[in-house]
Amino acid sequence: MVLLNEPKILGPISIPQAYQICEDITKSASTSFLRSFKSLPLEKRCSVHALYAFCRKVDDIVDGDWLPNLSNLNAKDLSSLNERAEYRSIALAIERMSEPVNDDKSHFQRVRALLWFRDNLDSIEKNMPVNHPIFIALEDTMKKFPIRISDLKLLIEGMEDDLFPTNYENFEDLRSYCFKVASTVGLSLIEIYGYSNPDAREYAEEMGIFLQMVNVLRDIQEDRERGRLYLPTGELEMFGIQPQEIENTNLANSKKWKRFMKHYISRTRTHKNNALNLIPLIENDSRRNPQMMCAVYSSILSEAEKRNGDILSKRLQLGFMKKIGFALSALGLWSLSKE
Repeated sequence: MVLLNEPKILGPISIPQAYQICEDITKSASTSFLRSFKSLPLEKRCSVHALYAFCRKVDDIVDGDWLPNLSNLNAKDLSSLNERAEYRSIALAIERMSEPVNDDKSHFQRVRALLWFRDNLDSIEKNMPVNHPIFIALEDTMKKFPIRISDLKLLIEGMEDDLFPTNYENFEDLRSYCFKVASTVGLSLIEIYGYSNPDAREYAEEMGIFLQMVNVLRDIQEDRERGRLYLPTGELEMFGIQPQEIENTNLANSKKWKRFMKHYISRTRTHKNNALNLIPLIENDSRRNPQMMCAVYSSILSEAEKRNGDILSKRLQLGFMKKIGFALSALGLWSLSKE
């Protein structure tokens, strides 16, 4: 895997320039629902781009697809981690890396990059200057909307988990992971979208759980290639499935796998039904994006159900016409009820 470092940025960056860079990052991601950001008022849209760019790059760091320029970060910066309570998870991670996994020298670099992201959040929290476009835009966003830095730090903590072998025994373990990497994003987004009913935070949590549980199904093949398995091993074993059997695509034809998938999909739908309560609680001008995300991910879940749980032999994805439908929905030309 080739690690891509960002191009070196020369000179000071203005806030509008920082937001433009975040928008470019958002556009380059090319995910199914990003077009719906266009329906947001300008200030909210720019702030969503900043938040999305932050989340996107944290994810890219963990997957080894991108690294920030850390030429100013040296070993001395890592020496006091054990003394910094909020970084103990990274300190423990470093202790576990006496020998890089598969001689992957980038592993340590990824940990350092996540530390750098945390340090930038600390700088924002302490009103200290930041000089990277993502954090310049994010700092401005946090002046406008009450996003909790603690949620973004928890997101990074969840991403750190992905740097090491996963071990989720039950659905509660999986839920905890989903909360860290997805619900934290939802909790941050609704501060931009706007809401008055405090119940919105509970439903934003459920939205994150729902979306991430679908992601687990959609990305199962790619995750296995990276040595990750997010399906709860204890739950698999309850249905007579050993984790190593996931490598065999023929497992998808077995009754035990179909029973497990029915169980998993049912739980995921419960989170979805709870998540839908969020939509009417956020401000009218911000509802289209979460509506579209729910529709897209509901379609992916329905596709898994139509396949009788076969997500092993072929990756879950939307067909061309479905994608066109969601694109039109972002422009108000197609009803999401057609999903």
